[in-house]
Amino acid sequence: MIKQIIAIDADDTIFDENTAVRLYMNQHNGFNHTETDYLAEGPFDNYWERIWNVNPDRMTMMYEEFCHSSYKQNLRPIDGAISALKKLQEKYELVVVTSRGGSVAEITHKSLAAHYPNIFKDVHFVPLWGGEQKATKALICKDIGATHLIDDSFEHCKLAADASVKALLFGNYGWNRYQELPANVVRTKNWENVWRILG
Repeated sequence: MIKQIIAIDADDTIFDENTAVRLYMNQHNGFNHTETDYLAEGPFDNYWERIWNVNPDRMTMMYEEFCHSSYKQNLRPIDGAISALKKLQEKYELVVVTSRGGSVAEITHKSLAAHYPNIFKDVHFVPLWGGEQKATKALICKDIGATHLIDDSFEHCKLAADASVKALLFGNYGWNRYQELPANVVRTKNWENVWRILG
């Protein structure tokens, strides 16, 4: 039997980047932010720029420093993800579709091997603004034949839904919990909820 393909985001879907960013920035930039500060509602674009109260260039530099730190290399799995994915892989083919850049490809593969061994069939890196053509996760989902996308980004889920890919908007984050969901997008607050929907 041919399994349906589920495309799954990496950061803040299977890896807890939001917590790691907060801890890194507090440690290295003198902030004293709490978990509540990192749940403030607002658009995904420039989300941390508003929390850190810095200009876009400074935000980019700070995030790039984080990406080359041990904090990024050692992201913890999201609670419940490992057990849910092990069960889902019995019914579906699972692939990672991430907007991480190629500069962290090696880190990504190492993290997946360490925490999610033998779960994902493939990893697709989607540089959102690579060259002159804008790539999207929705386009990748269509190219690989994915029937579902699980992602913490409302924008990615909406584009997937527009492309007739069923989308699960993951998590209860400040950047994704205030929008009205379009048809074909379901909100899933945790991996237990994902399993109830897809299991």
